[in-house]
Amino acid sequence: MTLLVVAASLLVAAAQGPGTIEPALAARTTQPPDGIGDSAVRVDATPTPASALSASAAPSPTGPVSVRPEQLTGYRWPMPRTARITSFYDYRDAGFLAIDGKRIHEGLDMTTVCGDTVWAAHGGTVLAAGRRFGPYVGFSEPVDAFYRRLQRTGSMNDLPIVVVIDDGNGYRSAYVHLEDATVKPGQRVKAGQTIGHLGDTGNASGCHLHYELIRMDGPWMAVARQRVKEDGYPRLVRERVDPLRVLSLRDKDAPSVTLGLERPKNPPRLRE
Repeated sequence: MTLLVVAASLLVAAAQGPGTIEPALAARTTQPPDGIGDSAVRVDATPTPASALSASAAPSPTGPVSVRPEQLTGYRWPMPRTARITSFYDYRDAGFLAIDGKRIHEGLDMTTVCGDTVWAAHGGTVLAAGRRFGPYVGFSEPVDAFYRRLQRTGSMNDLPIVVVIDDGNGYRSAYVHLEDATVKPGQRVKAGQTIGHLGDTGNASGCHLHYELIRMDGPWMAVARQRVKEDGYPRLVRERVDPLRVLSLRDKDAPSVTLGLERPKNPPRLRE
């Protein structure tokens, strides 16, 4: 249930609320403005020499400028229709990100049974497969110090196992809480290809997949102030898009919704 992780909660929240998560591509990035609270800010991209970028920064990729989520094609559900959706992209008190000061669960959670197959929702290139996924999920600053602190305290295994895939269209997909990853960085995958198995690694109360869709040239979003203060995350991260703007619950392959769970009538959304 959500992607960005802590010393025991990075990208995510749990099956009842997890959340979230330096490609080899030449990059451009922007410096986020000062004085940002828990709100989103759009920043115009300014070219920066690749040599001036930190190797662990999460720059926006070059290539085609991303289209609106509703215009994306080639996406499929990353779990079988026998799965159940257990949490939507919605407001949540323990959410990792915030929009207009309100914390949100920034992904879509679904589950079947522990160890079930997780598929790539879209073809692309694997950027990360393991617990060191922070540099690839769009933070505004390097996360080297965050990882060094976890190593010093022996807390690396508190993070979830995550696969991050560059979908080749300005977006990245992050698959969080996996039991294991069956792909490696640099590997090309196709939509529907197995990338790992359902697990409960990281801050998860049960086996489930937390799926995040990251718009790498989208606006900055605010990381919840508590997560910045307590865990040392950068203040900003690239836009997380509601996966249901790309995937439809009406598809024949769509998972069912857990009994008693209602799809938000007015899900969180950045001003466009």
